[in-house]
Amino acid sequence: MKTDFPILWIDDKKSLVDPLKKRLEDWLDKKGFTLVVHFHADGEKIIDDLGKKDIELIILDYKLRGAKTGDQIIQEIREQSYYQDIIFYSQGGIHNNVFSRPPDGVFFVDKNDAIQRIKELIDLKINRLSDLSILRGWIVADAIELEHTIGELLALCFKEKASLFTARILEAEGLLDFGKKHRILNGILKDKISHLNITAPRSPLLENLQASKKILNTFDEEVIGIRNALAHQKAELLATGRKKIRTMGKQAKEIEITPTHCVSIRNNIRKHQKNLAAVKLLIESQDWT
Repeated sequence: MKTDFPILWIDDKKSLVDPLKKRLEDWLDKKGFTLVVHFHADGEKIIDDLGKKDIELIILDYKLRGAKTGDQIIQEIREQSYYQDIIFYSQGGIHNNVFSRPPDGVFFVDKNDAIQRIKELIDLKINRLSDLSILRGWIVADAIELEHTIGELLALCFKEKASLFTARILEAEGLLDFGKKHRILNGILKDKISHLNITAPRSPLLENLQASKKILNTFDEEVIGIRNALAHQKAELLATGRKKIRTMGKQAKEIEITPTHCVSIRNNIRKHQKNLAAVKLLIESQDWT
């Protein structure tokens, strides 16, 4: 999901990295992102990760226990045509003779100051992500994944008929759009809650379903409405220099694209990701036919 912020971190002292990682996790969480760290103790397999994973930033120690030093790893990364920004740190900083010519996009820093430089670079990237053209792509991509997840949940409700339901309903062209899929899932949860209110009013399942449905009730406004506005509505330039868009529907709202509102959008996406994962566990635990 695009609300993840993936970092490739190479350092042979994981015990020193973990406290820094926790500080970054808490800091990024307030900005609406989930930190994902791909940790390596040496440089042996990092090219594989760069080829297979969507890495936003590389953090690298100079002195490593393996055969390669940090500067050799940087040279290999650039030779393989990977151009992510790199935080290159060492205790006491990086000596000038390590590189005859500093590579583009590599930031030398004392290890004690690394966390601040990491935050500054991430902040710069996040501010760029507040640009409307970039935000459109990110949110639309996340919404597509959430729509796919809802389709999987609907299929799960039909157990042994899941393949038939997918082929005849979900994959039938033009039959179910995003909003209809959400309304069907919300209706299935509503029916199950009504049934449990009669048959098992003290069931833990009932309590969990009610909590999940309360969040699912906001899905149309917080995900589908935002996705549709970003995908289809023309932006209007404000006197402040910022842009705004207008959601569609009877209760249309104007959204000013600010960093604060972008945090809210990302937090809502993450909330619904987690909720749909919880709904999946509930569906898998019960007979819904």
